[in-house]
Amino acid sequence: MKKIIIKCIPGGSFLTNSYIIGDPDSNDAILIDPGSQVREVLEEIDNSGLNVQKIINTHAHIDHAAGVEDAKQALDAEFYLHPEEEPVLKALPESAMRFPEFSGVKVPKIDKFIEEDDEIEIGSFKARVIHTPGHTFGSICLLIDDHVISGDTLFAGSVGRVDLTGGTSMNELVRSIKTKLMILPESYNVYPGHGPYTTIGIEKKSNPFISGGMILL
Repeated sequence: MKKIIIKCIPGGSFLTNSYIIGDPDSNDAILIDPGSQVREVLEEIDNSGLNVQKIINTHAHIDHAAGVEDAKQALDAEFYLHPEEEPVLKALPESAMRFPEFSGVKVPKIDKFIEEDDEIEIGSFKARVIHTPGHTFGSICLLIDDHVISGDTLFAGSVGRVDLTGGTSMNELVRSIKTKLMILPESYNVYPGHGPYTTIGIEKKSNPFISGGMILL
């Protein structure tokens, strides 16, 4: 069975994970969450020979979206985002005022809105959109074969915060995880927006936000 290429490039003061996902046969690829490490991301794309024409963000917090405009221009790529995430994207300049690392950030134009169950082609592979509100209104995860790109929805041993720009509630976040991610096979790999990768099975058994019996209202 052909395996998809997954390259993780962590960077910036928040150690945000950007991902390059590619088809080894066609060399078609997508870029997910280019943050302040966009220079390193573009170097990796150039060295890999992958053809990135789509940039997809799991959400629009500044540590995940600061490099979108530069990546768009360098790659001549389209930018995809969930429509409920647009207010968070527009707040980038305000967020940049609190973090000198992101000074001069540009708000990129959204080329295509993506919603629940949309499928994005990556050569012969497809990435399915899973809308997981909680960390922000329009947070999404991407399901590609047996891999989940989880953004700041689900981490190894933890979950995303809900007290940042666009956050909803912990109840909604945990509900999204339990009803949309924990129903996947336990063997599926999870690649989060920060920290190491994990699996659905590990999180189902040991993540305290999922196994600890939180009451969902």
